Amino acid sequence: MPGGFIRREPTDSTKLRENQEVVELFTRVQWISFCDKLQGYDDEVAEEFLQALRPKSKTLATVTFRGLSLKITPQYISRITELPMGLSWEKDERKLSQQAKKEFFPPGEEFSEDKNGVRRTSLSPPWDEVSLQILRYITCEGRFSIIYGYQFRLLTELRHHSDLPVEKRLSIPYFLLQSLMECATKLKEGIPDQVAHHGLIKLLVEDALHSYKVPLAWEAFRNLTKDGDIKMLTEECSSSSSEDKESVAKKRKETGQKTTPSVQKKEKKQKQIKKDAEERIEKPIYTARERRLQVRAEQVEKPHVSTSTSSVPATKSQAKVHTEKQAKVATPVATGKQKRVSTGSPKTIKERVSTGSLAKVKTKKERADILEREAAAVLAALSTPPKPREKRKRDTPLYFKA
Repeated sequence: MPGGFIRREPTDSTKLRENQEVVELFTRVQWISFCDKLQGYDDEVAEEFLQALRPKSKTLATVTFRGLSLKITPQYISRITELPMGLSWEKDERKLSQQAKKEFFPPGEEFSEDKNGVRRTSLSPPWDEVSLQILRYITCEGRFSIIYGYQFRLLTELRHHSDLPVEKRLSIPYFLLQSLMECATKLKEGIPDQVAHHGLIKLLVEDALHSYKVPLAWEAFRNLTKDGDIKMLTEECSSSSSEDKESVAKKRKETGQKTTPSVQKKEKKQKQIKKDAEERIEKPIYTARERRLQVRAEQVEKPHVSTSTSSVPATKSQAKVHTEKQAKVATPVATGKQKRVSTGSPKTIKERVSTGSLAKVKTKKERADILEREAAAVLAALSTPPKPREKRKRDTPLYFKA
């Protein structure tokens, strides 16, 4: 543990809540939630945090220590502490501090002043207690006897301008970031008693630890050594989480074994129904009727193939008549919503069979008779040659006859 620390900051808000007037003022300016969040701290973590802090600008600082990296901004502090954002301001603005000091004291009110500031005990109640709680929770000063000029800016706002909108108030998150930067520079210069804002540092570290997929605990982090790395904690947490998952899976299996046989039968039926549905989607279903129609279409196609090598010469006009007769004989009568399809190729016949619906055949004998009749009709139509066209005789005109 580092020694020589003067500042001992509060670990909770019990002291603040002892005075009801202070609670009302802090609630009005939305400071009370931040004070309630302060729950303990660690001196070593705070010191390492400030040593690793690197200011990048007035509104940005980075910290990397023990394998943990943070980017600190006033907005980030406001989100974690629930302190409202407001106007940025500096501690070194002396003119504004003097104006705030004069405005704070009404005419006729007495107070004792020191070379560094005003003695806190000389303030009238309840402002002596209010200033004490500001020194403890907000500015984190190690000495509670003197009120400095920049602190009068906060006191004057509470006493005379507490009804201002949030946008016009002094920004506490901006002040806290500036104070952390100042503590870091003084610590690097060799002034260890300037380490402050221990509770705020704990809140920032805890938020970063909770940002991991498996949230890490503050106690495990604070027990790490200076050379320790957060990767060790993540590996331990991941292994413990995997063990927890395995235990949960075992419990589910045990509960599954304890289920009643009726529940198991229902689950098997549901699985079988799913498998059957998948097979129906993957494989096309052919009924007995569709298979019969496919065989019938193949038998109708055979005469067309055999007569394709006929020795009878045919002209263009004869070929047209021949195809028309063949189509009339080959196409069966359609029923229902079936559309007529020309019997030119096997593909069209299969489409007709799959989409349409033919007349129902009751017995095997009737089915055989129908096939024989259709085949005989096809052969007869193909064997009879078409009649040649006769030339029309023209009547001779009258003047030739005369």
